Amino acid sequence: MEKKNTKKILIGAVILVVLIAVFAGFYFKFSAKPVAGGKTVTIQVNDSNGKSLSYEVSTDAEYLKGAMDDLAASDDSFSYSGTEGDYGIMVEVINDEQAVYDEDGAYWALYVNGDYGQYSADQQPLTDGDTYTWTYEKAY
Repeated sequence: MEKKNTKKILIGAVILVVLIAVFAGFYFKFSAKPVAGGKTVTIQVNDSNGKSLSYEVSTDAEYLKGAMDDLAASDDSFSYSGTEGDYGIMVEVINDEQAVYDEDGAYWALYVNGDYGQYSADQQPLTDGDTYTWTYEKAY
């Protein structure tokens, strides 16, 4: 009887290892990847009053946060800050306008070429020619 249980546990462990390997393979194959080298991107900011500012950034950064850092260092009209979390940086302030979700449901939403972003700024890969738009939005 004990041999049967050991065999079932061993088979279960092998299946688990195979499943983990398959999921890891899919993750690495289909996850967004950064592009190395120089690129020019547009960072757009739509504030709570509907005012829109657009910045063209030439950068070697692989992720959006790097391009935002480059922009903030070269252009005094752009600034941002946020807090690090389990899922990357949560941008809370852009150009001195703070979005406080706990107070009124406001947050800075990221759009990539018009589509809702799937990554935080420090995990969003940059692609030459793309537009990254930060929009002040309210969830409720």
